[in-house]
Amino acid sequence: MGKQSILILVLCIVVTTANAQKKSLSFKQVDSTSYALYLKQDWKSLITLGKKSRAEGIDFYYLKVRMGIAYYKEGKMLSAIKFLEEANKIDSYDVVVQEYLYWAYRYGGLLLESRLFYTKMSKIIKDKIKLDLPFVTAIDLSVLATNNLDYTKMLETAGASESGDIRYFTKNYQLFSLGMSHPISKKINFYQRLSVLPTASLQQENASGELVNKAYNGSETRYYGDVTVSLGNRLYLDTYLNVLFGKYDNLNIDNELSGRGPRGGTTTSTSSTIRYTNFVFGAALTKASYYVRSTVNVSVSNLNGYNQFQGGYTLSLYPLGSTLIVPFGAVQYQNENSNSNMVYTGGLSLNTEKVSITGYGNIGNIRNFIASNGAIIYNQTETALSEYGLTLQFYTKKAIVKIGYSFMEMEDNYNDQNQEITSKVFNFNQQNIIAGITWEF
Repeated sequence: MGKQSILILVLCIVVTTANAQKKSLSFKQVDSTSYALYLKQDWKSLITLGKKSRAEGIDFYYLKVRMGIAYYKEGKMLSAIKFLEEANKIDSYDVVVQEYLYWAYRYGGLLLESRLFYTKMSKIIKDKIKLDLPFVTAIDLSVLATNNLDYTKMLETAGASESGDIRYFTKNYQLFSLGMSHPISKKINFYQRLSVLPTASLQQENASGELVNKAYNGSETRYYGDVTVSLGNRLYLDTYLNVLFGKYDNLNIDNELSGRGPRGGTTTSTSSTIRYTNFVFGAALTKASYYVRSTVNVSVSNLNGYNQFQGGYTLSLYPLGSTLIVPFGAVQYQNENSNSNMVYTGGLSLNTEKVSITGYGNIGNIRNFIASNGAIIYNQTETALSEYGLTLQFYTKKAIVKIGYSFMEMEDNYNDQNQEITSKVFNFNQQNIIAGITWEF
């Protein structure tokens, strides 16, 4: 009987100790300590306490508010949004929560979400913020300069060509763009951009071992428009259109085969200039969660005369609950006439208040390829097999300055003397230099 009593006593001690270790905090302790840390503005200690408290099942309204403000003060806006949204659902009239949540949306990159939330805020906070939506909220200028690194060598070497073979390749081109952002309403934004693209290219024919080079020029004008609608709960719908008007010199105006089409085809035009019109139309649905941002996109186009469907998925991760470190990736499926293709993208972005650095890579047959909700189009005649790049952005109070560089491995096919595409290929390397500035109002 004595042994049984001792055993029961030991078990009680073990259970009591385990419960004490499992729940070392109390509601009163968390409330008083978190409030004291809030008054001291000891944000890191407050966050640590809050995490421990929630792990032990102790959570309440004012803890959510204090943790949300602590994350905000530490610059972790996405984590701040999480706690402030939870608090706002409990008490939607708390003006302190409203104000912090509004600015957390803004600084967390969810501009449309902040505008939409503004309509639900108390009048006293609206009068304090005084959100104004001018006709233009941002203007951007950008330049892309592309150069064929192997152009001089290709002028002098026949490569894999045989007598009668013809190849076409780019020497360089530049893309000059002007864009503007317009807030249509609190929940709708419209962005438009006009671009011009002068090009310099070469037709090279192997005439019984002698290379005959003919330079030809072209130009392209692009108009891009994108409408973004905030659907609430950090869900956004984009619909976009990119229309391209282009022309290039007709090299063979006196021949029966009077010119090469935008990509390997032929035309019987007797004009000295061959013209074309292409379009891209698509839509994308984006969900911005606290630690993940994902987008599903679809588009149709007729770039370079190919009827194409493209669809894909893009994922960005915010592991720290902020935009400090953002790994991202994407997979895009293309169906072009009877052919299909996959393009993979990956990269990492490091962001601070003053500067951001983004490294990225694209792998696949990047031809007539659409990226960034139709804003970026790869439609030069050659195919990019890979692209690796780095961009830097510098932030001032009213402007964002961007510079970047990318390296691309290019490939294309020879044509025979009847302008039919052959199975023989040639390769070269290309570099792209990017510069731009955005003014925000």
